[in-house]
Amino acid sequence: MYNANLENQLIIPDIANAMVDYVSIQLDIDESKVKAACIVAQNIDIKRIIGKDNLERCIGQDTETPSADQELKALIIPPLCYYTYSRLLLMFQGVFTDSGYALESTETEPRNAAKSVSKEMKGIAETLMIEVTDFLKLESPGTESSSSKLTPRVRIFGGKENRASN
Repeated sequence: MYNANLENQLIIPDIANAMVDYVSIQLDIDESKVKAACIVAQNIDIKRIIGKDNLERCIGQDTETPSADQELKALIIPPLCYYTYSRLLLMFQGVFTDSGYALESTETEPRNAAKSVSKEMKGIAETLMIEVTDFLKLESPGTESSSSKLTPRVRIFGGKENRASN
């Protein structure tokens, strides 16, 4: 990551090393890609569920930080690793060059396999986020339930259901 301001916005500046404990990434992975995926995961996935204020509580903590904020950060780390891995699988399968968009290597798994693993990792992250939202609900009882903020599994696209009369 070349922008210091973006790097200072990371919950965990050394996200690649933290991810090794939770997901299978290579130790020699390009950390700038991991950090970019982490910023996206934080600003889209995590922020959508816990809100901007709670996200900011997790960033830039030191020894003078309240214990509730440190506990929230500890709860956020596992789902953040899984969300980052999910984003990493989908975002960096190819590169844009002068010749156009080129896929990395033909020896890697096809895009559909990466998409499938990405969905699985996102599902794990959302399951882990239930603990985070329950913690926040205990902190301030007036908040929404955890299930209402997670990605819905069934989506309705207009209209009503009609049954055929054969």
